Amino acid sequence: MAQQKIWLLGVLLLASGCPSQPQTPKLEATPTTLEFGMVAAGSTSSAKIVVLSNTGSVPISGFTGGDPSLSVFGVVVGCTGTLNPGASCTYSYTFAPTATAVYNATATIQTSAGPVNLELKGSGVATFSVSALELDFGEVGIGATSPTQVVTIRNHGSTPLTGFAGGAPFDTQFGATQNCAAGVAPGASCQYNFTFKPTQAGSFETTSNSSTNAGPFVIKLKGKGVGPKLWVTPLELDFGPVLVGNTSPAQSVTIRNVGKSTLGSFAGGAPFDTQFGATQNCAAGVAPGASCQYNFTFKPTQVGSFETTSNSSTNAGPFIIKLKGTGVTSMPTGAARSVSPLELDFGEVGVNVTSPTQVVTIRNPGTATLTSFAGGAPFDTQFGATQNCAAGVAPGASCQYNFTFKPTQVGSFETTSNSSTNAGPFIIKLKGTGVGPRLWVTPLELDFGTVAVGTTSAPLTVTITNLGLSTLTNFAGGAPFNTQFGATQNCAAGVAPGASCQYTFTFKPTTAGVFETTSNSSTNAGPFVIKLRGNTPPGP
Repeated sequence: MAQQKIWLLGVLLLASGCPSQPQTPKLEATPTTLEFGMVAAGSTSSAKIVVLSNTGSVPISGFTGGDPSLSVFGVVVGCTGTLNPGASCTYSYTFAPTATAVYNATATIQTSAGPVNLELKGSGVATFSVSALELDFGEVGIGATSPTQVVTIRNHGSTPLTGFAGGAPFDTQFGATQNCAAGVAPGASCQYNFTFKPTQAGSFETTSNSSTNAGPFVIKLKGKGVGPKLWVTPLELDFGPVLVGNTSPAQSVTIRNVGKSTLGSFAGGAPFDTQFGATQNCAAGVAPGASCQYNFTFKPTQVGSFETTSNSSTNAGPFIIKLKGTGVTSMPTGAARSVSPLELDFGEVGVNVTSPTQVVTIRNPGTATLTSFAGGAPFDTQFGATQNCAAGVAPGASCQYNFTFKPTQVGSFETTSNSSTNAGPFIIKLKGTGVGPRLWVTPLELDFGTVAVGTTSAPLTVTITNLGLSTLTNFAGGAPFNTQFGATQNCAAGVAPGASCQYTFTFKPTTAGVFETTSNSSTNAGPFVIKLRGNTPPGP
């Protein structure tokens, strides 16, 4: 009987069924790591969404928390109440860095299905970079406008760079234009274009101060105003014997402008003794590198030796030309010689460059042929000479010695040309200065700003100008010491006087960090060093 009760109880238990196990809620989060990448300090990223999905068979509730552990990350909660099976809801996160730094945060969302742990990562970077913060315009002629120099402003942020104000240099001898006013989109750039037009001689420095919605920046500007510069040759003329009442052949003086702005404001020039006459073609002004002439004659009104000066003033200073001659009633008997000028100054000439020819006239005021020319070659072979006198010079006629100067090195040189004739010897003094190339490099510092690892920056350019008088050559070096910076150049073939070439640099970081290096170059005018810098988004 007892056995039957046990059996019946078992049947009843089987009939009624065993109690079922409770169901476990299932919640999936996608993604659990949020990478915001580079975001400009002071701006806010676009939102990144975390989706919570109920993949189980029971409702999930109790949603709380979700706030990031760092306040630079923000959250908008989209999960409240109950999340039924098969449904989903979202949490929306943003990143607003306040400084250039790396930010790593966590966020925990509590639910009835257990906690959801999230990681949030981002890098605050500089909002913008300015390619050059100092420009040097070098020497520019008064009233002339320099070549334009360009500064690039690049937006490294994720929001437009706007609110540009200012930028006009405080010294109006510097000019500026820009294409930034409409704003600069993320990843894009704009340009400030600067020029220098000095109104007077001297060195000038000023700044261009600008503001933007991401902060201010200041660009330093400097340049030197250079006026005209006189070079006058010869400074003494000898007309020799001239018959009273007769007019001598004209002799010329060359006035060359070796400065950088127009030579003008000519005044004076008339000889103090009216027995000497003068004309000139300088009154309209002389452009840089050009020349004009004063032409003098001697018409003695009486017998005797006469000396006077021609005194002139210009906007580059005064100059004085000495004049002399002898009034006679009859020309010397036999062969005679009158040599003018007796001193030539070739001024500044580039090394290995041949100067313009200067002429010395040998006149025969005698009654017999001037012959037996010997010598005449300058003792210093950097001066060259040719002549057409060897066949002799008839009474009243003339011949010429033609001199040039081709310096082989930098420095001042003086020598003489010594000649003999049947009327006696004569000596001509020669002098000149050899001038080499002269470097002017701008800018001397480049900033590439923030560039992602493995990415190549936009190129930045440095201009090398030859302000000297001979070719700038022998370029060596130039490769940055840090190979994360690259360089190309078009200078190797040499740079003629007044011409320019360019070094072009890029930055391609292979690792994270802040990088500074130099590009060191040598030339026949000396060395120059260019500083380079750039950085990657801050790393952990």
